[in-house]
Amino acid sequence: MNRRSNERLAHTQRNSLGMDRLVYTQLLKKLNHEHLATTDDVHPTRLHTRLEYHEPYLELELENNDRMRSTITVATRNISRGGISVLHSSFVYPGTNVRTKLSKINDTPCMLSGKVVRCEHRGGVVHEVGISFDRQIIVQEFIRPDICDCIRTHERVVHDALKGTVLIVGSDPTVIPFMREILEHTEMHYGFEESAAESLKSDLDRFDLIITCLNAGDMTGPEFTRSLREHHYTRPVIIAGNCDNESTRNQIRLSTADALITVPVAENDILCTLGEFLLTEWDEKILNALRKHNCSQTSDSLRGELAKLGIMLDQHTRTGDAVQIFGTCNKIKSIAPLLGLTNLRDFARIVGDSIASSGDPKPHTEELKVIKTMCTDRASAA
Repeated sequence: MNRRSNERLAHTQRNSLGMDRLVYTQLLKKLNHEHLATTDDVHPTRLHTRLEYHEPYLELELENNDRMRSTITVATRNISRGGISVLHSSFVYPGTNVRTKLSKINDTPCMLSGKVVRCEHRGGVVHEVGISFDRQIIVQEFIRPDICDCIRTHERVVHDALKGTVLIVGSDPTVIPFMREILEHTEMHYGFEESAAESLKSDLDRFDLIITCLNAGDMTGPEFTRSLREHHYTRPVIIAGNCDNESTRNQIRLSTADALITVPVAENDILCTLGEFLLTEWDEKILNALRKHNCSQTSDSLRGELAKLGIMLDQHTRTGDAVQIFGTCNKIKSIAPLLGLTNLRDFARIVGDSIASSGDPKPHTEELKVIKTMCTDRASAA
């Protein structure tokens, strides 16, 4: 049964706890609150991060040592690369064999098998059952991540495990020195390039992964990532920097980058993010599907921002403020390619640079009016 079917049956279906969605949500909040108030769930040796995965009606097929089988419907709590945690109304013996079918983000079913490794009483009739899968999964197939709230499915990664070749682009002092220090202790080969434009002249295919600062020298990180894709670089790209506003987050979401590392840079965040792509055998189709999943809200938000910039540009044109016009043209130039508006990007760059050189916007009044129109007319801007 896929996720849509579950939604249709939500009003009649019950799990083994007899809970509807509202009570299930309240239970999850209670368990999370108790978890934050204790250290019972801290395990220094844990390798895989537990991530929220809320499915109220998951069917499990259990098989005990006597090969007796039974089917139960449980509610899930979280998932990791190595297993899943579910909530059930009674005790389940560790060692019990389990089979289940999870729905991927595209509603494709995935059969998984494993064993119960723990069963803990959480109060009343609620028991939390931990199941270890027989094989590791790629969690992103089941959870749609927001790049700005990056999923790192490794709890920890040791330096020596990281091998491969990486290029780091930009000169951000809050990023580059820390990257250099951390990479020195890995088994990776790495190089640095301050200019995004210059790095595009390199043999990009020799890099297993590229890290770009949000300020990549002569481009923004999202612009540079798009340029990498235009140069047919299909491997992972990670953006690093201070993402402190929704406009930047929207640009990152639409950039086709694969992860975001925020500052201040934390060593374990870097190691786990690198491990996400260097220690996992990613299917290129999965990566492409994740990159293309640009929700309509993000696109609409950027189009709305572009329209506002067009109005601001018109106001700056009326006052003849060359500095403000140049700044607004730069913002338009950064956003336009993320929406596929290459004509607008090129025109805003040419006009903005010309005004910056002369300091006089008057000769470009008509061109600025065209840019303002293009900010609201997608057809002419493309």
